[in-house]
Formats: sequence, C-alpha cells, structure tokens
Amino acid sequence: MHKRKKGEYGIFYIAEKKRLITAAYLCIALFLILFNLIYFTKRADAASFTRAPLKSETVFNAVAGYINYYGGNYGSAVKYFKKEPSSYFQKPYLNYITALLYFKQSKYKKALKYIDTALKLLHKSNGSGKLSSANINYLILKAKIEAGGNNMKRAVTILKSILNKNPYSLKTLLFIANIYIYENDLKTAVFYLNIAKMQHPGNIDSYYLLSKIYSVLNEKNNAEKNLISLIGIDPYFKKAYFRLAALYILDGKIKKAAGIFDKYLKINPYSKTALYQSAILEYTQKEYPQARKRFLDFIGVSAGTKNNFRLKNNAYFFIGISYILEKNYKKGLSFLGMLKPGRHYIDAKLETMEIYISRYKKTDKTKYKKYIISTILKMLNDTEIKKNLKFYYFSAIALSEVKDYKLSKLVIEKGLSKFRNNTALLYELGSAYHYIKADKKAAAVMKKILKINPYDASALNYLGYYLAVKNKHIKTAEKLIKKALSYDKGSPFIIDSLGFVYYREGKYAEALKLFKTALKKLGKSPTVLKHTGMDYLRLKNYKKALEYFNKSYKIKKTKQVKKFIDAIKKNN
Repeated sequence: MHKRKKGEYGIFYIAEKKRLITAAYLCIALFLILFNLIYFTKRADAASFTRAPLKSETVFNAVAGYINYYGGNYGSAVKYFKKEPSSYFQKPYLNYITALLYFKQSKYKKALKYIDTALKLLHKSNGSGKLSSANINYLILKAKIEAGGNNMKRAVTILKSILNKNPYSLKTLLFIANIYIYENDLKTAVFYLNIAKMQHPGNIDSYYLLSKIYSVLNEKNNAEKNLISLIGIDPYFKKAYFRLAALYILDGKIKKAAGIFDKYLKINPYSKTALYQSAILEYTQKEYPQARKRFLDFIGVSAGTKNNFRLKNNAYFFIGISYILEKNYKKGLSFLGMLKPGRHYIDAKLETMEIYISRYKKTDKTKYKKYIISTILKMLNDTEIKKNLKFYYFSAIALSEVKDYKLSKLVIEKGLSKFRNNTALLYELGSAYHYIKADKKAAAVMKKILKINPYDASALNYLGYYLAVKNKHIKTAEKLIKKALSYDKGSPFIIDSLGFVYYREGKYAEALKLFKTALKKLGKSPTVLKHTGMDYLRLKNYKKALEYFNKSYKIKKTKQVKKFIDAIKKNN
C-alpha cells in the first residue's frame, strides 16, 4: 500500500492542488474571453445580424491573451493579442485592451497609438449630443496615458472635452480633481469635487478627497463636515472615522476623538486599531479604568495573532503603569511582569526596579535588593537587550542606589564594550569609582569625558567639586565649576558645588545664598542641607546649623553629620 508523504493528500497532493486552481482560473478566463469576443463582435456586426465563424487559432490567442492579462503578465498578453488577424484590430475594443496593456507597462507612446485607433473606430455619439459610456471610458484611458507620460495639460484638455458634453461624469470629475491635487492646485480640485458631491451625493470619494484637501488648507470645519457626511452615507467606511478622530486630536478635542472611536466600535466592536487608539486616548486623559477596559478588550481580540505582539506589549505596559499611578502597585507589577522581550520590556523592568529601590530604601529588606540584582543579571544574558543603551545606563544607576557599586561598574563596562566613548556611561563609571573610593580613577574618567566633549557640564562640575572636597587647587576648582555653570545655567547641583568652593574660600555669606538657591530647586537634599549646616556653623549661628544638620540626618544618616550634631549639642 502506498504510504503518503507529509503534505500529500491523495488527489489533492500539493502539485495537483496548483493544477486544479490553474484550471479553475482558465475556465473563468475562457468564459470572460468568449463573452468578450462574441459580445463585441456581435456589436460590430449588429447591422447585418451575421457573424463570421471564429477560428480555433483566434480563440486560442484570445484565451491566452486574456489569461495573461488577468494574471498581470501584460507583456505576454500583448504578444498573443498581436497574433490576431489585422481584421480584428479594426474593432475598437481590441485596440482599447492593447492600449490598456501598454499603459500598465508604462509604454505610453504605444498605448497612445492604440487608444487613438480605438477612438477613431468607436461611434462617437448616441444622437443626443452626449458621449456614450464607452466613449467616456476610452477618453479617460487616453487621459490616463497622457498623465502617465507627465503630459498633465493634455490630460486635462481631454477630461474637459468630456465634461463639455457630459458635465456630471463622476469618473471624469474625480480624475480631473486628482490631477489638480497632484499639481497642487487645490482650489480648482475643490471646485470639481464639489460638483461631483452635488451631482452624486451618494458617492463617498468626493467627500473623502475634500476632507483631505480642507485639512491641508487648515479649513478644519469643512474637513469635519465632509467626514461627518461621509460617515452618514457609509457608516462602515473605516478611514473616515480615523481621519475624523485624527482631526479632533490635532485640534486638542480628545473627548470628541474618543467619541468617534466609540461610534465606530458600535459598528465593529472587534476593531483592534479602534480599541487600541481609544485606549490610548483614555489613558492620556487619565481615565485609567476605561483605558484599562479598552486595552484588555484589545488584548482579547488580538489573542493568537502574532502581528499585534508589539501593541499587546504596549497594552500590558500602559495597564501596569496606570495601576502604579493609582498606587495599586501589586496589580501594576503583575501586568508589567506580563511583558515579553520587545517594545517597553526594558521600561517595564526599570519601572519595577524603581519601585523595589524605593521599598528597599524604606525597609532595608534584602529581598528587594536581590530582585534588582537577579533581574539585571538575567537581562545581561539576553542577546537583544545587550544592544540597548538605556538598559546599561539605568541598571548602573539602580545598582548604585542599592549600593552594589562593583556590579554597577561591571554593567557599565559591559555597556561601554558595545557603546564605546558614550559619555553618559562614562560618567556613571566615574561615579562608581568614586563610591568605591578610587578617586584617581574617577577623575581620569571625567578627564576622558572632557576630551570627547569639552562642554560636558557634569564632568567639569565633578572635577571642580572633587578638588574642593580635597581642599586642593581651590582657584582651579572655582574656574571649572563656573565653566560648568555657564554650560548648564541654573543647575542646582553645580550651584551647590560653587557654594562649597566659596565655603572653602571663607566666603560664607556668598556660599549661604548659593546653598539656599540650590535647596529651593532641589527641595530635600541631604548633601546641600549638610553644606548649609556647615556654613551656618562657620557663621556661628549654631541654632540654624543644628536645624539643617538634623534635616540632613533625617534623610540620610551619615557619621560626618552625626559628629556635627553631637559637637553642637555638647558645646551648647
């Protein structure tokens, strides 16, 4: 017994399937061809009611020509049609088809030759002064050929000649309007489209084109009116809803835009695009419960579709963030954990780490620190994530926050192997060296940054502040920090550094002003509060000094601040 191979199903073996499909197409094409041959030959010989018998070779050529035509093989179609006897080319339709085939191949000169012959052979009038539908179709093809050859003036002349006899021909009005749109003569295009709209109120093309033109002309009300009318005519025309929603969004009418998506979703409740877009609009308006419902509906209708993987990731991300913004961290973290590697995946992980860092700082529980470290180590082995600069930069900061400076340094070094001379990563490397008390290496890194970018304010500030802390080369420190401040005016960190330089120089009143300015911008900063306390101590205002030291110690408990507090209390 024959054992079938994989993919073989009896008479429907895959090769046989193709043959059957081809045969089906041939049958359909043959019917159309015979109809065309009989119908148009009959029309040509209607006066005599006689018809010459068709030869088998003629039928074969016609069949082969039409099969290639419907199959999109226009070059082969022309070859078969041109095998027809010259007598057949005395009929307009075959010339029309040949012109059409040459047009589709962008052979405009040859196309013009055949369409001109077709027009000469065609009866031009039906006796009422109007052009027949065949005349109009042939003339429109000629206009298309002229336009294809970039002869827009000739194309317009042909179309106007049609409109002189048939002023309300819809095809002609739409075509001439499109030419004027192409030529950027929008006002003339509007003129013809309004005629089309007036005479053919049930046709949506004129409304849609007018909405586009009015949007470009910034005539929002007219664009809106045409789109609303279009939706009234065809409530299932998707593009109209989305264009109208976009119009409202650009105009800042977010609720109206959301309403349009709602209207469309009543007609098509399973539209993934409408669900997703409306969810985004609800999210931007901070209507989080409604946004979450939309996102979940979108995820539901996208189940099993690979194409929407990126948007599904987005949906999970926005749902998670919306819960976090409402301080429902448990649900927020649950949805962020559903993201797969791809869009927003790293953002979700970084957001999760930020929450755990906050919890670690409040509770000092090692489980949060372990989660952060294990997450980063796992992501380090992901080939896709290795190419992401954001991952290295923010992971290094996260590790510094939980005081794992050695691992932070390792992550940065791996990042620098992929993104050499990236100044943001280099700065974090310098910071890591600072925290592990390798100050010379930290300074060397900052100097490297300045070689890459001499205007890097952060590196200039670091070097200046480093000298001030060591109480060395104070004038050089002042120059470096003032230079940093000129590149990053108003930076509270650099203002604090300059205040500290003045403190070292004994300019306590000037230093105090700078510390107070930095505090206004930073709010609660343990370092700036400590500097302010030290300055008040030098000014012998012990009460104020104690006040600021206590504020600093409350935020960050350090031995240095504790010594200052104890010394003031002992002496007073």
